[in-house]
Amino acid sequence: MNKTYKLLVGTMLLLGLNTVSLAEKADAANPFTQFYNNTCVPEAKKVGLTEAEATQICECTIKTLRQKYSTEAFATLYTQYTNGDNTARRTLTRYGETCSQDVLDDILWEN
Repeated sequence: MNKTYKLLVGTMLLLGLNTVSLAEKADAANPFTQFYNNTCVPEAKKVGLTEAEATQICECTIKTLRQKYSTEAFATLYTQYTNGDNTARRTLTRYGETCSQDVLDDILWEN
């Protein structure tokens, strides 16, 4: 990746982070927001991803989950996850892994 492209991508990510951050904070009771803020980003960073990588992966994960689940259905799934349900954990992990693979492939194979 050339320097200008990296700078442009970094700037776009920061703008995206600020937009997502404001939107997520505005709707803190939303289960998608709770999952993003309390689980997805912290867990991604805990395994060694950068803030930008964690944000990209979690944004992808949330987008995909929103396409699959209504807010009410996701609230149930997330509650099951937080209560230690292994099926819910595997379900959320599968979505996160798919997005992780896509995002990290994009990062690794960029010129």
